[in-house]
Amino acid sequence: MKRQTALLALLLVACSGEQGEKFSAAERVGLQPIPGELESERSVQVAPPSIARMWQYSIKRMVAENSLVEKGTVVVEFDDKPVREKLIEKKSELKQLRSELNNTILKEEQTVKDDILAIEEKRAEFEKAERRAGILDHSLSRNEREKAAIDFEIAGNDLQLARELAGMHKRTGALRISMARHKVERAEGEVAVLQAEVDKLKVKAPIGGLVQYVANWNGEKPSEGESVRFGQPVLQISDLSRMQVRAQADEVDKPYLAPGAEVEVVIDGARGMTRRGRIVELGRVVRDRASGDRRRVIDLLVGLEEGGGGALKPGMTVSLSVKTPAGEQLATSVGEAK
Repeated sequence: MKRQTALLALLLVACSGEQGEKFSAAERVGLQPIPGELESERSVQVAPPSIARMWQYSIKRMVAENSLVEKGTVVVEFDDKPVREKLIEKKSELKQLRSELNNTILKEEQTVKDDILAIEEKRAEFEKAERRAGILDHSLSRNEREKAAIDFEIAGNDLQLARELAGMHKRTGALRISMARHKVERAEGEVAVLQAEVDKLKVKAPIGGLVQYVANWNGEKPSEGESVRFGQPVLQISDLSRMQVRAQADEVDKPYLAPGAEVEVVIDGARGMTRRGRIVELGRVVRDRASGDRRRVIDLLVGLEEGGGGALKPGMTVSLSVKTPAGEQLATSVGEAK
């Protein structure tokens, strides 16, 4: 009798423990709404371009915040005075080098003409000396014939020297023209680089979308006339055609979250606007919520199945309600408890 009573007591304890586990799991099925924030699936930050020897950039003009721009629209223009001054100086230098190149070409062309004329003169003298040296009769005295032979040899040497001198002038002239042309090409390249840098200071939108100013580490947004450092983002352009939600769920909710789970997204402050979505990414590790906040959370990313158009904007807060079937949640939690 005592043995039967003990077995009955153990059975009652086991049943009550199982019911307690089910009750506890059932209580946890009703997840609290998870806060999140809207962001664009595709966004681009705009910062000062890379300009040689420039570290500080003065903002000359920016498009209005929260305005919609198309791809290729100038969204921010930085002061180009330092670069433009160098460009003007380099263009003046290029103009002078081009003038020197033209003068060098004209000078060498004239040298070639002079050399051709000199060669023709020496050729005429050579032919004349050749005819005189070719007289073999006794109309010339012996001294005159010897003198004619010497003059013929000298004329031949002068003609050969004129030809060699013309060849040397041609080679050195080509070298001088090549050097002058190289200087012009180098200056043209420098002008092209400076012109490209001037154009780069007018930053165009790489994508179309919503413009939002990016605050600095001090929480201050940029404005026209202010200076920013190289690499410091000035504004962000977000494509509104595809939006997503980034959120942090409490660690205790992790068993009920999985990629592909359906989520109802309620947009705060938008007259109860709701969208459907699904969890597309779930963090692999649990971490502290923030520095100084030891609450344990897990990151998740929710993709919206419907486009929000212009009504949804990055930075809007939302509430997420996970729509996993209660039966599956209960089974999962009971399995974990066992």
